[in-house]
Amino acid sequence: MINVIGLGYIGLPTALMMASHGVEVVGTDCNEELVATLNTGKTTFKEEGLAELFKKAVDAGIKFATEYQRTDTYIVSVPTPYDKSSKKVDASYVASAVRNVMEYCPIGATVVIESTVSPGTIDKFVRPVVREDVNLVHAPERIIPGNMVYELLHNNRTIGADSREIGEKVKKYYASFCQGEIVVTDIRTAEMTKVVENAFRAVNIAFANELARICRHDDMNVYE
Repeated sequence: MINVIGLGYIGLPTALMMASHGVEVVGTDCNEELVATLNTGKTTFKEEGLAELFKKAVDAGIKFATEYQRTDTYIVSVPTPYDKSSKKVDASYVASAVRNVMEYCPIGATVVIESTVSPGTIDKFVRPVVREDVNLVHAPERIIPGNMVYELLHNNRTIGADSREIGEKVKKYYASFCQGEIVVTDIRTAEMTKVVENAFRAVNIAFANELARICRHDDMNVYE
């Protein structure tokens, strides 16, 4: 069984996708109202294809709770807000969630961090609160609101792990639904892939905006 921690814009679709593809899943969130809503059969936000995915997952037996579960695999998908003053990612929610997991997980369990973090965050803030008998993995999320369900199915994924064996084990869970390529690497490289992707997107968006300005100035249709 997989216990998905955090049922927001990333955690909920991930939990639903795994459950609808044959993985036993319990989704956990500290927000009692959110969990209660999910248990009444309603999603907590709108997204194309999410209602259908939710129904499939419920039919497959997904459960929602406010309590952490005792199991061998956890996926942490809690927020990592951007601190405008320090210009750094706030990893306190991730560290707190992992600290709670340590109170429940058995020896040899695997904790997968899906939350977006900057390179070095896991070594600095997460690893210190992880027991030595627990495996740590980073599988950065790669979905954009508005196209979540499609991107979960089709985007390539990166699995960063301390050992190849654990990385391959986690890869099998994601391979249950992911049709893209899944690459296993180390944790710091997995962290860096997220920076590379976001920077690449930012550069291309900025470039497209400059092209639009030039075309408007010279009375051209940028789409043409």
